[in-house]
Amino acid sequence: MINFNINLTNVSKPFFGLEFPIELTESYSPVLKDYWADRIYSPKKWFLSVQDNALKSGADFVSVYFNSCEPDNSVKHSILEKYKNLFSYVLAESKLPIMLKLSSHAPWDCEILKAIAPIIDRELIIAPILAANYNELLNTVLKNNFNHKFVLRTPIDINLTKELNILSIDSGIIAQQILIDPDMGCIGYGIDYGYSIIERICLARKSGDKMLDMPIIAFVGEEAYKAKESKSTDFTASWGELSNRAIMWEISSASALIAAGANVIVCWHPIALETLKRQFCEVTCH
Repeated sequence: MINFNINLTNVSKPFFGLEFPIELTESYSPVLKDYWADRIYSPKKWFLSVQDNALKSGADFVSVYFNSCEPDNSVKHSILEKYKNLFSYVLAESKLPIMLKLSSHAPWDCEILKAIAPIIDRELIIAPILAANYNELLNTVLKNNFNHKFVLRTPIDINLTKELNILSIDSGIIAQQILIDPDMGCIGYGIDYGYSIIERICLARKSGDKMLDMPIIAFVGEEAYKAKESKSTDFTASWGELSNRAIMWEISSASALIAAGANVIVCWHPIALETLKRQFCEVTCH
């Protein structure tokens, strides 16, 4: 059994996860489609391939992203059963710690987690916990007696971040279980706001604010591949080939946020993760 047992108190060392969305959307980058090939049509095969790449690139964990909107009631039960079956497979085949990443649709996330909770047999990272559903999500998984890590997401506001941390601790978790997600964008799409809020959190941490003294996580891959520059060929030649540009968009976004003070980076492309690991950890991890 693999537990998420990484000491996140060493903030000089970034940690990296490799993530894949289980639902293939129309906006999914062609660069990622080419890399993963036919495996993207089978979430179980896709997970195994992501895990193999995560092991090769030195990732610290794998993130399974349930990126769906709430379906009609007529198909909801079958979809939840499908998700439960997939996550059971993930737990059985995992060789790295696992992040269970929910959809960020508050009511639907509560239903997903309730369906999956009975099969959880180890410590996980559970993300994202929102102000709209933190009480129900925490109550769902605190019953199974594992020391999960919880990613608390608030929209680029240090006061809301601190408030959700306090409310979650009042609900029964401890500060050491919390990762802060300031919900930032990527290069060219609001990263300056994310950069500044990370800096402010780090300054508050250094000044002794215990309610902001938690690791900061950035879902860089998800954000980077929302950008037009990482999925469109509708650019002049001076922008370079899409296959290189997309990966560089992810690397550049992650590099900026690590420089600001982010401690945990979640990537989508294995080459981006491997490059970041080499770029930052070969300098800071020895």
